[in-house]
Amino acid sequence: MQDESLPRRSFLGLENQHVLITGAASAIGGEAVREFLDHGCRVTAFDNKALQLSGIDAERFSRLHIVGGDGADEASIEAGFSKAKERFGAVNILIVNPTQENPSKSKPIWDLSLDDWNKSHQLSVRSSFLAIKHFLRGVCEYSQSSGCQLASPSIVVTETESTAGLHYALLNTVRKEILQLNSDGRINAVACGLDDSDHAKGITPADVARTMAFLASKRAAGHISGQCIQVEGKESHDNSQASKAVSAQDSAPSIPRALAKPKRNKIRVAVSIDLDAVSGWLGTNSHPDNILADYSAGFFAARVGVPRLLRMLTKLNIANRCTWFIPGHSAESFPEEVKKVVESGCEIGLHGYAHEGAYQLTPEQERDVLVRCMDISQTLTGKKPVGYRAPLYQLRETTLDLLEEYGFEYDASLTDHDCHPFFAPKRPPIQPIDFSKPAATWMHPVKESPSPPDRRPLVCVPCNFYMEDMTPMQFLPHCENSQGYVDVRVIENMWRDRFLWIRDNEEEPIFPVLMHPDTSGMAHVIGMLQRMLEWLKEWEREGEVEFLQTGEIARWWKEKKMLAKETK
Repeated sequence: MQDESLPRRSFLGLENQHVLITGAASAIGGEAVREFLDHGCRVTAFDNKALQLSGIDAERFSRLHIVGGDGADEASIEAGFSKAKERFGAVNILIVNPTQENPSKSKPIWDLSLDDWNKSHQLSVRSSFLAIKHFLRGVCEYSQSSGCQLASPSIVVTETESTAGLHYALLNTVRKEILQLNSDGRINAVACGLDDSDHAKGITPADVARTMAFLASKRAAGHISGQCIQVEGKESHDNSQASKAVSAQDSAPSIPRALAKPKRNKIRVAVSIDLDAVSGWLGTNSHPDNILADYSAGFFAARVGVPRLLRMLTKLNIANRCTWFIPGHSAESFPEEVKKVVESGCEIGLHGYAHEGAYQLTPEQERDVLVRCMDISQTLTGKKPVGYRAPLYQLRETTLDLLEEYGFEYDASLTDHDCHPFFAPKRPPIQPIDFSKPAATWMHPVKESPSPPDRRPLVCVPCNFYMEDMTPMQFLPHCENSQGYVDVRVIENMWRDRFLWIRDNEEEPIFPVLMHPDTSGMAHVIGMLQRMLEWLKEWEREGEVEFLQTGEIARWWKEKKMLAKETK
């Protein structure tokens, strides 16, 4: 049986090769990105313009790295190669795709200024030279640092009207010099000169991209170097009788795409929302310097953030597959907004009354709060709540005692594991060190409760600060771990990297994503959350992801563990 961790198998033997494509935002560059992704490559797309690429599924997207930069600026090119190496390792294949516009397309040569001519020709050659220079430098550095050759380094240059003659200079020079660095090193060019008339002849960017993939392949073109291959359209053959007899089947792409990877084990995604609203400023985040502006953020959360999140989750068709943890204070203060949440079909869990941390309460107060919130939730939903998340993850042993006593099915506050549920622990409180006493008094291991070792059937579904939005992206004036001005893409990339590692290394994992209307409801954050969830839905379409309520995940895991115990 094929190992699911293996990359796609390419007909051209390109799988897992790292390809850097300059000018990736152009028509040819975009098709080159798509072509090499289809052959199982890891692709760094370099351009100073936005890459517009549709129809790329989640698995291919995980192998795409987009880097902004100016190809004619050496510092920018150098930084681009550095970022590419940091993400995917050494670059094996360089696709040099100049994108400077040729003004002769719109003006006759007698109307061209010298500046226009320099811009279209000299800058194109300059950007090609810089890309090749730093690619070869990377090949050299790899050999020096590793003591072995880089696998099959190859350069493919796009030859357009503005770079005509390039292969007579750089091509022949580099063909000889790359062999000094690597016995398998090669450089070739693809001549296309795409314009409107060429399109009419049948040449397309996809034709050019397929030729690039062919020339980059050691398996297919390892014997070719220093050559410029002319891409021709179908019209040049239309006058022949043989061309007219070619069937539609024969006109299919000449290079087969890579074989798709087999489906992996399913990842269960737990999307949850903590509707703290004003309560977040009353309990764990209370401070004598709290002001009206702070409380105003709580009103924003309920009256703006909640409707925005509901619309977004409904648009993605996952509103009824989420869990909202709602403090009693939010439910009673904002009944209309909370009613809309309940009507979405989601699961409702408890989250304290006024966002109180367990360590702020006596055991009696903790019991009173839990009982009151159970009544509020049952009135809202018509059924007894089975899930609980401690405000700010602040629960203690007495909290778990109460959840057991009142028959809760799960808690979502602890992280004994980061992507697998576990039975709630039953252990004595951790004692802090008293440094006024002799060292012998604190030098002892953690003592687990001997029997029973846990609180089964009470399940813990993991969650912590790394899985949520608020800590990095919400400014809380009196909270020590608040940041608030982190670029949303930092968090988006961290979550994606986390998902991809879990996917490759864990069996039947879960992937919690925690939002707050205060944070994810903000205009600059909600778009990132939608992108992230849409990306996860791409994996769902491939059969690798399932969105579930937190309670469904707890019950699935508990049944799986019980079944495993019975079959032993």
